Amino acid sequence: MPSACVYRASLHAVKHRPQPLLAWTARRFRTVAPFTAFPTPARPRLHASASCEAVSRWNTSSPSSAPPSHGFSSNGGSDPDTKESAAPFAGPPVYVKAPGRIVAVGDIHGDLNKAVSSLQLAGVLGRDEEGRALWTGADTTLVQLGDVLDRGDCEIGVLLLLRELDRQARLEQGAVWMLNGNHESLNVAGDFRYVTPGAFWECAVAAGISDAELERDPRAALRARWELYRPGGRMAVDLAANPTVLVVNDIVFAHGGLLPHHLVYGLERINAEVAAWMSGAKGGEPGAAAPLPPFLAMGDGSSIMWNRTYGREQFGHGDRQAMEEQLLSTLRALRARAMVVGHTPQTRGLNCECGGRVWRVDVGMSAGVLDADPAILELSAPDERGLVTATAKKAPGRWSAAAMRGAGLDDGVQCGTLNVARSLFHNETLFDHFEEVRMAAPWTLWGEGHSVRREE
Repeated sequence: MPSACVYRASLHAVKHRPQPLLAWTARRFRTVAPFTAFPTPARPRLHASASCEAVSRWNTSSPSSAPPSHGFSSNGGSDPDTKESAAPFAGPPVYVKAPGRIVAVGDIHGDLNKAVSSLQLAGVLGRDEEGRALWTGADTTLVQLGDVLDRGDCEIGVLLLLRELDRQARLEQGAVWMLNGNHESLNVAGDFRYVTPGAFWECAVAAGISDAELERDPRAALRARWELYRPGGRMAVDLAANPTVLVVNDIVFAHGGLLPHHLVYGLERINAEVAAWMSGAKGGEPGAAAPLPPFLAMGDGSSIMWNRTYGREQFGHGDRQAMEEQLLSTLRALRARAMVVGHTPQTRGLNCECGGRVWRVDVGMSAGVLDADPAILELSAPDERGLVTATAKKAPGRWSAAAMRGAGLDDGVQCGTLNVARSLFHNETLFDHFEEVRMAAPWTLWGEGHSVRREE
């Protein structure tokens, strides 16, 4: 069970609220815009207003209709060219191939509205004549950088939607990958400090707890969440299928970022150990203890899920050079072109550093974070010259160019030909105002003036 202090903090989130939990959550769900809903186990139906009907059906469905998860052995394994030694563990793959374009989506944090908007912006989500979610991305590979959980009310709904889209995408040689972020690891560890009342209620519905029972005992929602997310719980087992590190073609994806010492430990080993911990695997020996959370994945500020080395918007003296050295060392060791990270909300929007070698895609889109407009990163398939084009796409903003200039924006920060507006106000989120960004101007990762070529 989670520690007493975490348990009490979580109970406070369930119990102390300005209005009854069910009424509060019902009002929140009624504010969800059209074309959103909790997905059903078979095919998500996109209703005009979201409800927990599908989550309830998921709870009562047979094991065969549970949310699909990635097979640990599919499309993965060790890269034969890497110098990293193969680890004798089975787990989610590290290296996968993408035949088409690659799309990166940042932290979602339980915001189904923004998740749907991001998927539509990426051109991978449509709906059929009955209003059900439909994969429209063909052979696109979509990578969600983790942190689907916490700070929002619709966590399981987002997870089910992404799993269903992955099922459909694989029929067309595409895929939807979700990474595990620090908030996934927090919940499996029983740390519910960032869970909203609506998300507790969602867990109660998924566990089959009636409204009457929940009104009698609000603690039932807390117990339901622990049973779902504890190591070996139903949601934890599903999260165990997510990689902690993923390399798609020659692009590295990690929630916080990958550092040189992570490579020494072994990427397959890290993925496998996170999966073993979340799934509650005890090994083959009788009486074996459950595995502990892997330290390098989530143990401190230098771990893969928690480090902000590449996400900082302001660098002190010498910090930028140190960051660039770690980034280039990591990319050279993996023979990779670039890295994509989330975790640290970018107040100036989706942007890049180090000449396009690292992209930061967490724009704080969730209403529980910065409530920024969704933005995605699109990476083209290499052309005949081996060039990959990176395109930053952003949903229509709420600020006109004139209004933004009047609000105190400077002339922007240029990164290649990707220009993003920079707010002059502390901790205030404003939006891109350069038309070339809104029109998705391309930026070449590997080309003249930016020789980020793979080392042979």
